[in-house]
Amino acid sequence: MIREPAVAKALDTLDTSACVRLAQDLIRVPSITGEEGAVQDLVALMLEEAGLEVDRFDADVSRLKAHPRFPGMEVERHEAILVAGLLGQKGDRSLILNGHVDVVPPGDRQAWHASPWSAHIHAGRLYGRGACDMKAGVAIAIAAAAALKKSGLPLRGRLIVESVVGEEDGGIGSFAMAERGYRAEAAYVLEPTRLRLIPAQAGALTFRLRIRGRAAHASVRYEGVSAIDKYELVEARLRQLERSLNAHPHPLFRHYPIAYALSIGRMRAGSWSATVPDELECEGRLGVPVGMASADARKELAAAIADAAQRDPWLAEHPPQIEWFGGQFDAVEVDPEHPAFAALQAAHADEFGLAPELEGAPYGSDMRLLVHEANTPAVLYGPGDIRQAHSADEWIAVEEIVQAARVVTAAAARYLAA
Repeated sequence: MIREPAVAKALDTLDTSACVRLAQDLIRVPSITGEEGAVQDLVALMLEEAGLEVDRFDADVSRLKAHPRFPGMEVERHEAILVAGLLGQKGDRSLILNGHVDVVPPGDRQAWHASPWSAHIHAGRLYGRGACDMKAGVAIAIAAAAALKKSGLPLRGRLIVESVVGEEDGGIGSFAMAERGYRAEAAYVLEPTRLRLIPAQAGALTFRLRIRGRAAHASVRYEGVSAIDKYELVEARLRQLERSLNAHPHPLFRHYPIAYALSIGRMRAGSWSATVPDELECEGRLGVPVGMASADARKELAAAIADAAQRDPWLAEHPPQIEWFGGQFDAVEVDPEHPAFAALQAAHADEFGLAPELEGAPYGSDMRLLVHEANTPAVLYGPGDIRQAHSADEWIAVEEIVQAARVVTAAAARYLAA
């Protein structure tokens, strides 16, 4: 296969073995959301060794939280260490490679066959918390930048590697990067997509719902009002809302059984086994269709709950209370034919002999912050399968890391080389 000279030169200098080792080194540093300082120090060192200009800064968490468009967070934090690596000078083109280093807790250690931080390779799979989501993606960004630096290719503009924190609970890191002024003509967010190109993602809004009842002794439960029973009325109406939101899914989401899921993830009710529960509190996640504003989705949920309440005498007098908290992920869509994304598709086609599949993502990510806050069109593209993320024995195929590194490096060279 004959490649453009710039692409061939960049690929000649790409060290895929070093890329895998970078991923292993990152996995070995625990970085649960809110505790990312040590791994960010390592990222800064890796970028310096690659020859990039490094901007390591501690974002002002209090100031960001007070911002009217703050994306929310669920883990209380007092610091947010961000690292950016810069290659080249400002010009007529620029590209961001974005990835997050925060990971979710490993959960039950007994469910793991080895330490969550082992980063061992077995049968072609790299294991460890964050292997898939998404330290391999961060390693690819660093390796691609190192290859472009080593190649000596003249660039039409700047390549920016963004290593961010807090993606798992809202996106404070990418939000802080935008506030610091980091913008580009385009961005690749190297999340696990099975090497599919994702130009559209659904939104996801976290909410808390409180339903009141009336306590009574369990032996005369008919004297009380069970908050659990009243929740069941509300829950039935929420299922109707979910069906309504999914009546006409975006074409890139039609293969999902439920494109925009409405799910209750936590629930607490009552205070005593022999007492009718007088309060129920639950927390859930509302999927937001592509093309719908988050404010409109919130109104839809509020209207559905109000509709359920007005149909029941008790709930009509004691309406459920809704609170929006934690991560608030807007839906977003970009044009996949943007020159930077066309370069990515061409690089993928060179590597695999066919264009990448285009899909929609039913989950939220930092993609929407790059688009809405940094005014930077962005897509998701990276190795790994989201079904492995957050799981015990999380893993990613080493071969897929190598393939993704080659595609991202080639795409960056194709787009940025003068």
